[in-house]
Amino acid sequence: MWAERARLDPDGLATPAPLWVLLREDWVAHGRSWVHPGFHALAIHRIGHACLGRPAWQRVPLTVLYKLLNELLVRNVYGVELADEAIIGRRVVLGHHQSLQIPAFCVLGDDTLLRHNVTIGFARVGDPREHVPRIGRRVHIGPGAHLLGPITIGDDAVIGPNAIVTTDLPAGATAFAPPARVMKPAPARPPDVPAPAEPAQQAQYLGRA
Repeated sequence: MWAERARLDPDGLATPAPLWVLLREDWVAHGRSWVHPGFHALAIHRIGHACLGRPAWQRVPLTVLYKLLNELLVRNVYGVELADEAIIGRRVVLGHHQSLQIPAFCVLGDDTLLRHNVTIGFARVGDPREHVPRIGRRVHIGPGAHLLGPITIGDDAVIGPNAIVTTDLPAGATAFAPPARVMKPAPARPPDVPAPAEPAQQAQYLGRA
């Protein structure tokens, strides 16, 4: 496991530590809350990741526990897909838990923050499993962002809401999606002009038919 980790994370973006240290730091990073879904998802991932490369007599019982909790709670209830082969750094925060996808072989550096509806994955169907992003330390990823392909996100980068990132970002860079376009308000209807009639389907849907 350590050789594989060194190959996928040669820069040491995700600092290794004993399991109990990682769990304590995750708890503190999530506001010392025992019921925070982000803490639950990371704690279960840590258990699954710790099983990799261990002897069968140690791995099998913990793997069964991990599979049950990951499938029944983390994936089906919290809406988080977090592969046990993903390399997650210390004090990573899952600020909002719904619709998060973090695949195998992805690297998340220390102190990274993820909001909801974030997709980290492949750029194309059929790409090798290792063609996934490597994310540096202290990166903030906004809601709805998509990071796709074998890209590298530098330390302290900020990725704004709904940004689609398919190229490398240097350290300290900011990537934002185009802002919303403000439209002119519709002209006011004169008081003597009746409102347009509702289509029959819309009136039926609203219970007015």
